[in-house]
Amino acid sequence: MEKQKSVHSKKKWIILSAALIILIIIIAIAMPKKIDQDTASAAPQFKKEGELFFLRKDDQPIIGIDIEIADNDSRREVGMMGRPAMEEMQGMLFVFNEEWYASFWMKNCVLSLDMIFINKTGSIVTIHKNTTPFSEQSYTATAPTLLVLEVNAGFTDRHNVSAGDRITWKRIK
Repeated sequence: MEKQKSVHSKKKWIILSAALIILIIIIAIAMPKKIDQDTASAAPQFKKEGELFFLRKDDQPIIGIDIEIADNDSRREVGMMGRPAMEEMQGMLFVFNEEWYASFWMKNCVLSLDMIFINKTGSIVTIHKNTTPFSEQSYTATAPTLLVLEVNAGFTDRHNVSAGDRITWKRIK
């Protein structure tokens, strides 16, 4: 009789252990999806704050995009960090108070970008194409710049934008 109880008790323990292991496996499988969803919803979302237009040297239009504007130290510091995606016709415009030899890096930036450096007259002076995500390499302007525009990698090639072209932009309220 005692032996039967012991066998019955072992079977219960085995069944409970198996159920617990199955529950842990189900939770482990579901957990990364929940974390990914939380991370995606926590990532900064694009907010249209302006419009920017590319023009050839002869003022012929090339293309227009929507822009988010980073015009203070905290917004410039965060920039595109942590953003998992950006639409083709979107960009982030960094606006500075005075011209300088701007230098950017890709630390904590998930996306490969084209960085477009623009002087105070609106002329594109430097383009760094297909930057390396998470890199601490410096991407520096070849001339003083007042603005830097970040767009998806390959944008400048796809839309035939090059140094010497110009931009105009406006803030929308």
